[in-house]
Amino acid sequence: MLEQELKTLLEQEESETVSDAFGGQKTDGGTKSYSVPKIRDVILAKQFLQNGTQLERALATARAALPTKVLKLVVGNLIRFSFLIELTNLKVGSTKMKTRWIPGDILMPQPGSFEPVRGKFMPGNDPRASSFETCLEIFRKCITDVVARYQADQSVGDRIVQLDSSSSVPYESVFDYANPALNPVHVPENVIWVLNGDVDWLLKARPMIKSVLGKKLLDKIQTKTYKTDRALTGKDKTNRAKRWEVLADDFQHATLTECWSVERKLYEDLVCFENFPVVTRTAFEAAGLIVPGLSATRCPVTHEVLAFDKLAGDPVHGKAEYQVGHKHPLKRAGRHRGDNVCWQSADGNRIQGDLTIEETNQLLDGIFERKKELFPTT
Repeated sequence: MLEQELKTLLEQEESETVSDAFGGQKTDGGTKSYSVPKIRDVILAKQFLQNGTQLERALATARAALPTKVLKLVVGNLIRFSFLIELTNLKVGSTKMKTRWIPGDILMPQPGSFEPVRGKFMPGNDPRASSFETCLEIFRKCITDVVARYQADQSVGDRIVQLDSSSSVPYESVFDYANPALNPVHVPENVIWVLNGDVDWLLKARPMIKSVLGKKLLDKIQTKTYKTDRALTGKDKTNRAKRWEVLADDFQHATLTECWSVERKLYEDLVCFENFPVVTRTAFEAAGLIVPGLSATRCPVTHEVLAFDKLAGDPVHGKAEYQVGHKHPLKRAGRHRGDNVCWQSADGNRIQGDLTIEETNQLLDGIFERKKELFPTT
């Protein structure tokens, strides 16, 4: 039966790649990466029967309805979304892909302490974990949803192809969670279609802006947008994990749709940096991606104009001229989303610290007022 074969493939790939990352005894396979394409290609090589199992019927309908390239992308992305999760290993040295149902150990703090202890990732114990049967139901539901949307509007297929060709993270999904705090979160009724306006904006903007960004700068933006900071404390130990795959109550958590809004905001502001290439900015204006004549982007703390040549000048690691900040810090319950991110000068970032932008400006205003009282001008 196709369902059982798929389950076996998924579990075998984990066995051959996860090593001892989650408390197991196996030590080989540690350098191997989980291969979604291998599983996808095995499944797509099958003949699907319209009178077969539920999975076969869903895939048969998809094969008949979708262009070959779209089908391949959809099946691969949905295998990744439906069945798999990427977690930080026990040594907090890297991340490893695994199924959502095979138990494994992860690091979590003790109550009232930052000293980590082992917690169990498994259905019923971790909100992100799920049984194979539930994952399978999500897989079928999402395939059926994509087919229905494509049949109603064939531009959906073009958007899926464009998303793949300009993707900022592997297997960028067109599905997300309606309520990321739901426990368990990975259930069919919580999965929603999220190909929204931010995606449409990014599909136009990414090819244009990537042509003027060096790899180092592009990697910096994508890392800050989609991945957590390295964290040795907190509920979910992490080494650059994807923000939507950490626990929902982790302060660095963000949904995929929130991350899209962050990428959009950073690009919108970046295009308005002083000395940003005029040709590309003009193209953004002509495409309706930004309003013509916007003023130059400024640091919200120091109010200095930010210059593209300083940002793109290959800064020394840890000493970048400009940084991505949060107006309301994440550790103080701010969200990682477009309306809460900003480009900041290094001075502005140091001055703000753990304050909100509003608190920072109040602090600076108070300093200036007291200075005027003590040292009045003559």
